[in-house]
Amino acid sequence: MLKRIARRIAAAALVLFALTSGLVVLGIYSLLSFASWAVFDAVPPAYTFALAFIIPPAGIAALAGLGVAAGRSTRILRARRNRRTMAAAAASSWDQAHSRRDAALVAWSRYETDVSLLIEYPLMTDYSDPVIREVIVAMQGIREAERGTDPHKLHAAVDRFEVALRTAENYARRCGQSRLTDAERGKLATARSALNLLLDGGASPTEVEGAYRSLRRSLKGIIDLPAQAAADLGARARDARRLGALRVAG
Repeated sequence: MLKRIARRIAAAALVLFALTSGLVVLGIYSLLSFASWAVFDAVPPAYTFALAFIIPPAGIAALAGLGVAAGRSTRILRARRNRRTMAAAAASSWDQAHSRRDAALVAWSRYETDVSLLIEYPLMTDYSDPVIREVIVAMQGIREAERGTDPHKLHAAVDRFEVALRTAENYARRCGQSRLTDAERGKLATARSALNLLLDGGASPTEVEGAYRSLRRSLKGIIDLPAQAAADLGARARDARRLGALRVAG
């Protein structure tokens, strides 16, 4: 509102200045014309008086137009530069958000692939627990934010996931295996021994097979192995059997 009033006042002042300059020039030209008539008996044509009045305001109007055009061009260039800057900042923000997202998901993936961690902190696979379930909900929030166009929402979703994961990790470490019965803790101890034998690299194929079966049997009903962890465990068992067979053959 104030800018609009200021522009109107400036326009009125410019018109008044143009008219005043025209009148001043016309007055001066009239005096010079009168002096020329008095001294040389020469009278300039009538249209020159009109030109004397019109030329100054026209020149002022032309200069004002050039100034307005220059100002508009400057604003357009500034707006384009700002858009480019904002686009670059948004792209950089997306890259940062994606990097943070990847790091957070890698941290979570350890509990989906590392059987040793799952044995140590079995609570991390108990999705019925509200603290652990919050990690899954926060992960879904990341997926939803990725479908949008606002990097700030993705940053906020990653923030929520990081907090949920840290809280869950601290919670699982604090609880450890304390929520399990003595029988369940005994089974996890058996699973730990079987896993160590499986990863030792010095067992025979028969021992590897026995350790693998013992491990899966001990975890049943206590830890629901994620698909990736089960696949990784199966691959390790196959590698251990192959190494054992080569050692026996050698």
